[in-house]
This record gives sequence, structure tokens and C-alpha cells, in this order.
Amino acid sequence: MFGYRAALAATLSVVLAAPAAAQPAAVQVNVYSFGFAPSAIRLAAGRPVTLTFVNTSGSGHDFTAHSFFSSSRITAGSAPEGEIELKPHETRSITLVPRAGTYNAHCSHFMHAPWACTRKS
Repeated sequence: MFGYRAALAATLSVVLAAPAAAQPAAVQVNVYSFGFAPSAIRLAAGRPVTLTFVNTSGSGHDFTAHSFFSSSRITAGSAPEGEIELKPHETRSITLVPRAGTYNAHCSHFMHAPWACTRKS
């Protein structure tokens, strides 16, 4: 069970890029039962990017990254309360300019949160 819950976490790394470094104009994030792909998302700070979230499963999921979305400048789309909520097989996009940092993301649905957040001693 630990492996499934741990797989629901993702990391967004936004680094300051050299001027010559190119950032992809778009990044697709697949959201599915017990995970995200890619699990590590690397972006260049200060460069616009469109993140497209694709729910490939038959149940609802979300991509929750409060700090990431609140520190980014969103230019198209939205992430209410720091979440991208997806119905089964739904696709949603958001365009933003990320700020440097490392951010955690997870699915906040019941029993989907990362192990570290739900474990009781």
C-alpha cells in the first residue's frame, strides 16, 4: 500500500535557466490512479509554459500544488485553490510563468494523498 500512495506525489522543479536554454512550450502531465507521469516536472523559471493535464483513468483525480500555482503568474486557465480538478478522461490546460523553486504536488482526493500526509503513528 505504501508504494501506491507514494506514487501519487510529484515534484515540480523550476530552475533559473541560462538565456540560451529553451523551455518546451507545452508539457503534458498524465494523471491516473496512483500516479502522475512524469513524476518529476522540470521547468525554466520566468519562461511561459502550458501544462496540459490528462486524466487517463475512469475516476476523478486532481493535481494539487498550492505553492507552485500561487507563486506562478497564470496567464490562461486557472487553478482554483491551487488545484487542477479532473473528471474521468478529462483534459485541462493552464498557461503560466513559473517562479524558481522546488514544489510538491499530489492528488488530494480521499485515500489518494501521499503516504507522509496520511500516515498515523
